[in-house]
Amino acid sequence: MASYVLTHPSTNGSPTTLTVESGQLLFVLGANGTGKSTLMQAFATQHRGPVRRLTAHRQVWFSSDSIDLTPHGRRQTEAQITNSDQQAQSRWRDDYASQRSQAVVFDLIDSENVEARRIADAARGGDMALVRELARVQSPITTMNEILRIANLAIQVQIRDESRLMACRDGSSEYSIAELSDGERNALLIAANVLTAPKDSLFLIDEPERHLHRAVVSPLLTTLLAHRPDCAFVVSTHDVSLPLDQADCSALLVRKYIHTPQQWTTDFVERVQELDEQVASSILGARRQILFVEGRPSSLDLLLYQILFPRLSIRAVGSCVEVERSVRGLGTADRFHWLCPLGLVDRDNREDAECEALAEHRIAAISQYSVESLYYHPQTIRDVARHVTEDADGAAALALESIVRAAQEHRKRLAARMVERQVHNAVRRMTPEWRAIQEGDSSLQFDGAPLYEAELTALDEKIRENRYEDIVSRYPIRETSAPADVARCLGFATRHSYEQAVRRLLSDSSEAADRMRGLLGPLVDLVAQGVAAT
Repeated sequence: MASYVLTHPSTNGSPTTLTVESGQLLFVLGANGTGKSTLMQAFATQHRGPVRRLTAHRQVWFSSDSIDLTPHGRRQTEAQITNSDQQAQSRWRDDYASQRSQAVVFDLIDSENVEARRIADAARGGDMALVRELARVQSPITTMNEILRIANLAIQVQIRDESRLMACRDGSSEYSIAELSDGERNALLIAANVLTAPKDSLFLIDEPERHLHRAVVSPLLTTLLAHRPDCAFVVSTHDVSLPLDQADCSALLVRKYIHTPQQWTTDFVERVQELDEQVASSILGARRQILFVEGRPSSLDLLLYQILFPRLSIRAVGSCVEVERSVRGLGTADRFHWLCPLGLVDRDNREDAECEALAEHRIAAISQYSVESLYYHPQTIRDVARHVTEDADGAAALALESIVRAAQEHRKRLAARMVERQVHNAVRRMTPEWRAIQEGDSSLQFDGAPLYEAELTALDEKIRENRYEDIVSRYPIRETSAPADVARCLGFATRHSYEQAVRRLLSDSSEAADRMRGLLGPLVDLVAQGVAAT
């Protein structure tokens, strides 16, 4: 078993060192601009042994389907490629792109010929037992075709006269591998490189998803690793879901890159598969600060929060209970000490003491029913009105009046929906654990009628007093005509065009963004504390 030590200078002043052994798979995850490709190039220069680097900018076309190299030329090409890969410019430029493709074709055909010669030599020597033994071993071309099938590619490759490499699809007539699609050629290049590499090779594969769909990349990596347990693999990718598909892998999360002097900020997850799938999908590729919010992942929520908090990764996880579970679970895990999980939940009539307790766990309880409360808040409506019409005050007044009319029309439903949310959250918090159920203490009693009457009375009072902010903040106005009415009063054709205008305004105006962040005061405080902590 071979071990490869991978080192990079760190922004904390001391080098970061990882060890990857034969049969292991390490993913390097990070956003654009975090220096993943440069880091992969640095790993390549640290080893003079059998290292094969497949870069994202690699050429994925063949000049022909036949071999233009001699064995001597192949050895010279290998030396030239190895020397080139040690140079800094190899990160963005490949002076031997055509030669690499030719070398792969040469190695694949040569490996097939070597197997055939061994069988022929054994037959000539009369050693039929060895012939039978060698014949049972799957040839390299057969192995590659099997891998391509497992990777959901319908092509098969065969060697024909004059050592030409030909392809066919679903039993069609054969054609040159030069005519394959970009994805098919790329998969063939990766598979052939891995299958023909020397024992104990280190593979550095940079962004395979650039040319291949995930449905191809994921099984391709799994199968290649299974066929080459004597090699180590490091895969750089933007696709945070790829590690979740592997039976066993680790991940290096690249956060930040400084070009001069070269330094990286990274975090290491030793075993991705030991993580809960929801937790894993939340932290892989995420920034160090993660904001968990209620609801389903939707463009309306995520786009707005990403504009307001560009340094955070946003994850929608369902109910307030799931928000609390995610934040507390990550916050108490020592192995994720580098993470700063934050939560955002609705206050839901919580007492001040409960809100303070949540804040201690970095969960902000705010008085907003949902993200629509921010889009249709009186302050937001006035900000948009000032940018789209000369009569800003008049248009805003009409928009706010439409909210009150919609609330009046749907008063019973809005009150009932608010109580429904309170009951659901209360029941989740009151649900007994298994020990209590085992002991027979599992009864739940809840009377929603008094809550509904009180809520309806409170809503009627807000309507009579034109308390726009209270209505928008507390009730699901998206279930009324209010959003469409507001959009029309401000001159927009649809609510969606109005919401787009809100996001554009927040992106263009730091003052408007600051005012909206002010509506999320408790969260802003937690974000500031988290920035100081990280």
